[in-house]
Amino acid sequence: MSPKKSAKLVEELTSVAHRRQIAERPDRWFAGLSVRDAQVLTRHLESLGDAGLPLRLGVIHTYTSDLLDPWLKLHATVQGLDLQTYHAPYGLNLLEAQTGSGLEQHAPDITLFMLQREDLHPDLARPVSGLPADRKDRLKQEIVERLSQVLSQFRRTVGGLMLVSLLPSVQGACLGQLDRHSERSENAWWHGLREQIAAHLRDHLDATILLDEEQLINQVGRDHFFDRRYWYASRFPFTPLAANEFARVIVGFGVLLKRPKAKVIVLDADNTLWGGIIGEDGLHGIGLGQDYPGNAFVDFQRRLLDFQQRGFVLALCSKNNPDDLQEVLDKHPHQVLRDEHFVARRVNWEPKPANIRALAQELNLGLDSFIFVDDSDHECAMVRQELPQVEVIQTPKNAVAVPTCLEQLARLEILSLTDEDLKKTQMYTQERQRRELRDSLDGQGEDITGYLRSLDMKMSIQLNPVAHVARLSQLSQKTNQFNLTTRRYDEQQVADFIGSPDWTVASFSLADVFGDSGIVGLMLVRHSPDDAESVAIDTLLMSCRVIGRRAESAFLYAVLNRLAEIGIKRVSAEYLPTAKNKLVEQFFDDHAFSDTGDKRYVCELGDAQREALQALPIDVTLE
Repeated sequence: MSPKKSAKLVEELTSVAHRRQIAERPDRWFAGLSVRDAQVLTRHLESLGDAGLPLRLGVIHTYTSDLLDPWLKLHATVQGLDLQTYHAPYGLNLLEAQTGSGLEQHAPDITLFMLQREDLHPDLARPVSGLPADRKDRLKQEIVERLSQVLSQFRRTVGGLMLVSLLPSVQGACLGQLDRHSERSENAWWHGLREQIAAHLRDHLDATILLDEEQLINQVGRDHFFDRRYWYASRFPFTPLAANEFARVIVGFGVLLKRPKAKVIVLDADNTLWGGIIGEDGLHGIGLGQDYPGNAFVDFQRRLLDFQQRGFVLALCSKNNPDDLQEVLDKHPHQVLRDEHFVARRVNWEPKPANIRALAQELNLGLDSFIFVDDSDHECAMVRQELPQVEVIQTPKNAVAVPTCLEQLARLEILSLTDEDLKKTQMYTQERQRRELRDSLDGQGEDITGYLRSLDMKMSIQLNPVAHVARLSQLSQKTNQFNLTTRRYDEQQVADFIGSPDWTVASFSLADVFGDSGIVGLMLVRHSPDDAESVAIDTLLMSCRVIGRRAESAFLYAVLNRLAEIGIKRVSAEYLPTAKNKLVEQFFDDHAFSDTGDKRYVCELGDAQREALQALPIDVTLE
């Protein structure tokens, strides 16, 4: 970006009155801004008085890191985060893993390790291609073990998310253009090492992620990524463009930790999924196909399927004649998204805010889990005004920019991917089938018990399920409505609970005639250190997808029965109200717990729980 264009952009951005007007821009990643521009824009955003959610970042580094601060602060402020950053003293990294260190006192939500390649092993100070083949294989394993030991030391000191960044070489490959074809390929060796490190972190260190800086280089270009002047003069490798992009990625992880989890992408149709208006241009007149601009919309639809593979679900919200839109879904040869890709739709002439509310009610989700995508200035402004909880993305006027308009949206990144995520669209479809069955039985005069029995539900409860740490942490982080205490736990904390004799961790999955809903419930039970016959329910939550099937009662009673079998006689619990969990305000009252005041409860275990479980229309297996 030229200085003139940069100045114009800064002038435009500093004229806005609301932070979200910047956060929701398609060009919100600010490519081309200078450090001074970033500081000016940050001060303007701070002057708007929109207090941010606190985010604490700790940085362990072997090269200069504090020059990232203007970019980190800018992206955090844009995202509504109040960032506080601690940079470890240079050269004292391992001391920060000790109890009482500055890093521990900072209590970071995210700890970022900015490492160079040679930090991993002394042998990496010279070309890998010159090493014997057997030495190169052993070297990979040694590096993985050394890095794991260091990270494990830090994990004992700090919680939260740990991000590991390995700075690529400022130089190109040792063998130049021959590298890709050579059996001594340096790039191939490094690629294999990164794969081994990532696999080890995934399998052995919870909430620890290897960042892919090679992807950043591919995005901005090697010549635009490194600034040799900064590197040789001050050990800071990044150009402003690269520093901007690197900071955006880091802050994006903070967004995932602090802001409500996005779950649904609500899509307009005309000039969003295709060019033109189906009601005016007809099936063969809309822009959708192999030629411009239709090929851009085809690519956008393909990208939306990628987001679906991350666990997000798609919904339609379009002002259109339903038959016209259905014709595109059914008959257009280049339409990528079909009926089966949408979990819900509102195709009518009603105001879009009302339709989005209806979608939220149908899917039993909060509005803050919705992202709305539309091309219309009017529709976007109306949704922003009436539904401030919904994130609104207006597609660019230039079709070329449409396929990437969601690329930099932090809430569409993910920290983990579970089996439940991959089946999310299927699960919502099954839930719609359950509603249709219930409606048909209602029409025949059947009561709720008859409907539930017709589902032939089977519940599987697992105790201390170490294989499902990621899913259980995910449930604790994102479940709001059916959550008695709304305590949030990361993967490391859940793993610690499972491994501790002081805790019992229970989860459940639920299947019926329509399919398996996956793991949808979690209970964390804390054992009393002073009374072997007493425990306390720290967390009890359930996915909104299975609300209304009495699964919560079966889960509670089954776990209480197991506790009674191991000698527990008394269970305490509490309800901590939030803005979103009023649904469960009376849950313990309704399940024979005695209120001792201030929504604190106690339950004496006995035959009542066994009898209550037997009366429910659910077949329960406790593993």
